[in-house]
Amino acid sequence: MRLTTKLSAFITFLSLLAMSLMLAGCAFSVFWFSHQRVEHRAQILATEVDQAMFTQTPAELHVWLTRMMPIMNAEQISLHNGRQTFLTLSRHENQMLEDEPNRFIQVDVPLMHQTGLELRVVTLDPAKTWLRSITGTSTLGILFTVMLVMSLVLLLMHRWLSRQWRGMEHLEVRAEAIISGERGVMPKRGADEWPPRASRALDVLLADLQEAGEQRLRIDTLIRTFAAQDGRTGLNNRLFFDNQLATLLEDQEAVGTHGVVMMVRLPDLDTLKDSLEPGLVEEYLFNFVNMLSTFVLRYPGALLARYFRSDFAVLLPHRSLKEANSIADQLINAVDSLPPMRLVNRDDLIHIGISAWHSGQTVPQVMENAEMATRRAALLGGNNWTNGAGNPQDAGRGSVRWRTLLENTLSRGGPRLYHKPTVNIEGKVQHRVMLTRIFDGDKEVLAAEYMPLVQQLGMADGWDRQLMTRIAALSELWPEETLVIPVTITSL
Repeated sequence: MRLTTKLSAFITFLSLLAMSLMLAGCAFSVFWFSHQRVEHRAQILATEVDQAMFTQTPAELHVWLTRMMPIMNAEQISLHNGRQTFLTLSRHENQMLEDEPNRFIQVDVPLMHQTGLELRVVTLDPAKTWLRSITGTSTLGILFTVMLVMSLVLLLMHRWLSRQWRGMEHLEVRAEAIISGERGVMPKRGADEWPPRASRALDVLLADLQEAGEQRLRIDTLIRTFAAQDGRTGLNNRLFFDNQLATLLEDQEAVGTHGVVMMVRLPDLDTLKDSLEPGLVEEYLFNFVNMLSTFVLRYPGALLARYFRSDFAVLLPHRSLKEANSIADQLINAVDSLPPMRLVNRDDLIHIGISAWHSGQTVPQVMENAEMATRRAALLGGNNWTNGAGNPQDAGRGSVRWRTLLENTLSRGGPRLYHKPTVNIEGKVQHRVMLTRIFDGDKEVLAAEYMPLVQQLGMADGWDRQLMTRIAALSELWPEETLVIPVTITSL
């Protein structure tokens, strides 16, 4: 319960309590003062009788006491000493007093100068008599009606105040949510939020904050894009290339990742700008980059980057030296497709250094081997390529060995299955991505390495069919989970 609701409820309770206490106090005052009035009159009458007893006998008091009874509204007056009654006056029969004793008040007052005598006065109770009368009943009914109406008015006012303060409570709820960091999922303000200007100002500030966050996200994306991009060629830059290579070398899944790095070096074309038009040099560089990027895109997972001035680096994960040597031969042959340009010798244009890498190495080690291989190719002269020092002689399988490994995997029931949970922002598992690996006798091979061979050897249909059958059977045992199945486009 909010402070405003507590305050309104407390005020309503105090008002009702004050009305009840006032009514009870008034009723008590009426009864108490009526009794006090009767006792006071009886005391005055006893004083008069005490004075009259000096000159009159009790029988002589009969006349004027009879006249005093209607004035005092007395029903019975008697004078006695406890053993004997000397005088008794009654306005009605005694049976009336015995039938309704609760309507009468009896007061015994001792006479001061007449030792042993007491004056007993029995009179109607004015409060009870008034309560039983039509006037008293009507008055009490009116009072209770007024009290009921006032209570209803107070309750209605309490409800009205609660509605008025509900807007403040809604505003406070939104403010608490904003303070706790729930800015992106906050609903829009309600129409009853109060004060309206503060609520509108809060909406404006939240909108500005959301817009600033989106703009910051766009700027961050733009900065990252430009930070990972070479401004001259539009390719990836050296920093991005080194980060990708470092990620592969870390081998977080511990499956023994490997691959090849190729360093492609051109002559320094910037030195030709003094002899040729700058536009021709830029156009020639653009044609070479276009040819190189088109060629590299044929291989899944390959990455092309401008490493330094006229050096271009190609990252080929899960490739062997044999495949890299074949790719280098194709690149050298593709140089003939470039348009000729004056002062550029196409027979001594491209030099390629190849360095194989595996998990556990560092980026400087791999790139230093590629750099040394590129220098060796440049010293040999002509368009050629060389392998880096320390490269294994045979780091890959041929197509026959790949086919044998893949066919044996299919005959044994398919690849090994793993699952990787995808967790949403609430920390709950949204779905599970199924991952496949094959075992070559020494280590597990990732899907990124063998799936291109599966498609190349024409085994994609049978491979995906067997995979779908196994995962479908698994989903029957795991009905509460959503499984994501990797399927090649070729089989679809």
